[in-house]
Amino acid sequence: MSGYIESYRGHVLSNECDLFGHMNVTFYNACLAQAMTTMMTSVGVDPEEAAETRRGLAAVEQNSKYYAELLAGDIIHMESGVLKSSNKTISFHHKLFNSATNVLAYECVVTAAYMDLDARTAIPLDTAVHAKLAELGTIEEAA
Repeated sequence: MSGYIESYRGHVLSNECDLFGHMNVTFYNACLAQAMTTMMTSVGVDPEEAAETRRGLAAVEQNSKYYAELLAGDIIHMESGVLKSSNKTISFHHKLFNSATNVLAYECVVTAAYMDLDARTAIPLDTAVHAKLAELGTIEEAA
């Protein structure tokens, strides 16, 4: 499997909108957090394993771009893919769309470090994560 996968689907609630009636930045990040959980699981770092092994991914860099407004009631979905990986990090590219119009509203690149959650330090990706990354593949385009 190569390319983007659907990592989040939902809709904009009225209480997620700012005083101008647009989805607030806080809630773009809430969608992103849910998409990251999907992507972490897809590369073999699911919440249960992280709790058991005390190893997981932690965001260390985020670059966001906003393109179009989202309003209360809009159905939205996010597509995500692995942009690149290194010995200790994985960079994910996320694209949030208005599902009715397929207009790109937001995109973000998140680089996450593979961490020893007790020592709070980055560690090399384990063999199972490397295998999942190879299976998933990387995307061609960058943000």
